[in-house]
Amino acid sequence: MKKIILQLLKKSGITLKDDELEKLLEIPPSSDFGDYSFPCFVLSKKEKKSPDKIAEHLVQKIKLPKEIEKVENKGPYLNFFINKKMLAENVLKINANFGKSPVGKNKKIVIDFSAPNIGKPMHIGHIRSTILGDSLMRIYNFLGYNVTGVNYLGDIGLHIGKLIVAYELWLDKDAIKKNPVQELLRLYVLFCAKEKSKITEGVEEEFQDNDWTNRAKEKLKLLELGDKKTEKIWHDIRKSSEKGFNKVYEMLNVDFHETVGQSEFSEHGKKIITQALLKNIAKKEKDDAVYVEIDGQKKFILRSNQTASYITYDIGAAVERHKKYNFDKMIYVTDFRQKDHFDKLFKILNLFGYDFSDKLVHLPFGTIKFGNEIIATRKGDIILLEDVLNRTIEKAEKEIKKRKTKGDAEKVGVGAIKYIVLKSSPSADVQFSWEHALNFEGDSGPYIQYSYARASSIIKKAGKFNKSKINLDNLNSYESNLITKISVFPDAVQKAGLSLNPGLIANYSFELAQLFNEFYHACPVIGDKSESFRLMLVDAFRATLKNSLYLLGIEVMEEM
Repeated sequence: MKKIILQLLKKSGITLKDDELEKLLEIPPSSDFGDYSFPCFVLSKKEKKSPDKIAEHLVQKIKLPKEIEKVENKGPYLNFFINKKMLAENVLKINANFGKSPVGKNKKIVIDFSAPNIGKPMHIGHIRSTILGDSLMRIYNFLGYNVTGVNYLGDIGLHIGKLIVAYELWLDKDAIKKNPVQELLRLYVLFCAKEKSKITEGVEEEFQDNDWTNRAKEKLKLLELGDKKTEKIWHDIRKSSEKGFNKVYEMLNVDFHETVGQSEFSEHGKKIITQALLKNIAKKEKDDAVYVEIDGQKKFILRSNQTASYITYDIGAAVERHKKYNFDKMIYVTDFRQKDHFDKLFKILNLFGYDFSDKLVHLPFGTIKFGNEIIATRKGDIILLEDVLNRTIEKAEKEIKKRKTKGDAEKVGVGAIKYIVLKSSPSADVQFSWEHALNFEGDSGPYIQYSYARASSIIKKAGKFNKSKINLDNLNSYESNLITKISVFPDAVQKAGLSLNPGLIANYSFELAQLFNEFYHACPVIGDKSESFRLMLVDAFRATLKNSLYLLGIEVMEEM
């Protein structure tokens, strides 16, 4: 239907490009204003007429096909009303592939997400990158792209040097066997407590000059030089950490195509920087630290002792990934506090002559606020992600028992967390609370999952039914609104992909569930004269909601 409306606008004499037209076409806030609206403001300057007059003129020019009942001008808007009978016919034919599109055919997208640090436990702050990245992978797969998800582990850097020093000094061998994640956290916190009194305020971590930080730098140097003892400790730390990470990923049902450490790109980054020095693009300080000038300021890209810094690894990783995947877009899903880092990384790659730098995108996200708790690994004041998941599942189980309903507590609990994280736009902060996350009545994951289960119950109760005797005349408003909402699912998927915002799918899922529940309460299904039609409509709703929730990584249940 959307394509038909776009063709009508083109035939009416509008000379905008197809993608411009599509971006302008919108779904109005109320069905009183039609199913699609086209604002005429953008045409006003070119035609030197008021948008109201342009809308009035276009209404007279547009010849309506059978798929469109009418078009009206309301002020500066053209409002299109779709033939609901024809729309219903299309909606009742949908299947499990509904919403999929070939728009990304032959295009490659790489998504860098999750990326926890080796030696540190995954805390509640990690969940946003993990869930956002997973959802984007699902959305782009649905849109036909060839998608590669990369988990870029922080397995090198000063924090690793600090851990190796602490490991040698204070390791509790019994504790590392019983709970490696907690023991590594204890060691890291202990080192940071020792280092804290020696820190110079206002100086970047990499340029701190004190006994403790320098010991960490030396261990990092030994690691890069291939010292066997240091490498052995590093491998032990990485092995312990990955066990903890994989446990969380299994609970979240998140997979990656590639898991790789930053350390693998150290030499690649150094070679690129050496070439930049030879071309006089990069320069050396007196202490041999290497830098480039970005926006009139020095950005150091290699330490004075010639060990790699975070940006060294990222330069190497970006270049190697482009060689490997030849991507059309690469998206980095990280905390907004890394915005400056990625701005500089993209500019450095451009400065070095890599023309793929304009294909790199940073998706920054806001923080997750968990009551008054503060996430700070150095102090040990963190909320472990595994603990949050387990506690949410426990609370979900209690809620299910309290309500005397059925349902898989793990699917409900994990779905609740995913939904509360994804329903806001990535840039917004998320205020997490179990009360809101596990609310079966409001804007929540359990409410939407319950809506699906309710629809499944109707279909199960009905058994086999006659799909040939369908009367689509005289649809009521509840039926019509549900049909319309189902029909725009493919648009919601495309918009979520274009805007890198799974929140559009989350909000769509909630609105769709709301309309279904309004239909459920107002329109009897089994035993009604419209039983066959309404059963097919319920089934179309189920197929759509299942796909919508899949894109969020939320599992459905047939019973709740």
